[in-house]
Amino acid sequence: MNKIIDGIHVKTYGEVTNQSIIFIHGFPFDHTLFKNVINEFKDEYYCISYDIRGFGDSEFNTGQYTMESYVEDLENVISRLKLYKPIICGFSMGGYIALRINEKLGGNYKALILANTITSNDNDEAKLKRAAAISNIDAKGIEPFIDKFLSVAFSENFSKKEPLKLEKIKDKIMRLNPIGIKGGILAMVSRTDTTRSLKKIDIPVLLISGENDQIISPDIMEQMANKIKNSTFVCLSDSGHVSMLEKPDEFNSAMRRFLETV
Repeated sequence: MNKIIDGIHVKTYGEVTNQSIIFIHGFPFDHTLFKNVINEFKDEYYCISYDIRGFGDSEFNTGQYTMESYVEDLENVISRLKLYKPIICGFSMGGYIALRINEKLGGNYKALILANTITSNDNDEAKLKRAAAISNIDAKGIEPFIDKFLSVAFSENFSKKEPLKLEKIKDKIMRLNPIGIKGGILAMVSRTDTTRSLKKIDIPVLLISGENDQIISPDIMEQMANKIKNSTFVCLSDSGHVSMLEKPDEFNSAMRRFLETV
C-alpha cells in the first residue's frame, strides 16, 4: 500500500497486526533497495519502506537537509502509522538515521538491524571531500559522481560478474533529482557521533558487514558490535558495501536467524 506522509513516500507490506520492521535505505538509493528483503519477510512481518526526503518519490523541497530532519521524518512516519516498538533496519546512511533515532528515543524499539554503517561523524578530510563532491555535481552533473561511487560501493567480483545489474542500478540512481543527492551529502556532513550511545543500547542488535566493503570496513563494524551488550555480528564473504544486493540470500539468512531470537 502506498502512503504519503508529510511529503514522504511510504510503502507498506503484509498484515498490520504482525511485528513491524521499518527499512531505511542508504545513499544514493530509494526504498526499492530492500525489495528482495521485504519479499522474504512480508508474509510474517509488517514491512514498511520509505523514500528518504529528496530521494525516490518523496518531496525534495529546497534540498537543505540535516540528519536531524531525516530523523524527524522517520519519527513522523512511525507516529502516523502507529507502529508499536518496530524493528528498525538501516543501511549505510539509513544506519546513521537508525542509530540517531535510537539514541534519541531509546526503548521505543524492539531491535536494531544495522547494515554496512558506522557511528562516527565526518572528520575534516571527509567534510572537504563531500564539499568537493557537491561542487563537482554543480559543475559536471551527477554521472561522474555516481560512477565514482559505484566503483567503490560494489566488490570487484560483483562488478565483473553482474555488469547488467550494475547498469540498472546506475540508471535508477541517475533518475534521482540532483537537489536530493546534494541534500543527502549535506545531511551526512551534519550527522553527530553516536558511538557513546552504543553501550547504552539494551535491545538486540544485528550488525551486517561485507568482507570487501571499501566504504566501511568489517573491522569497524565488529568494533561497534563489541560495544553493544546484546549484539550479533555477521560478515558476508566476498560482499562489498551494498550487501543486500550483492549477497541477497546470505543477507536474508542472517536476518532470519536474528529475528528468530528477538
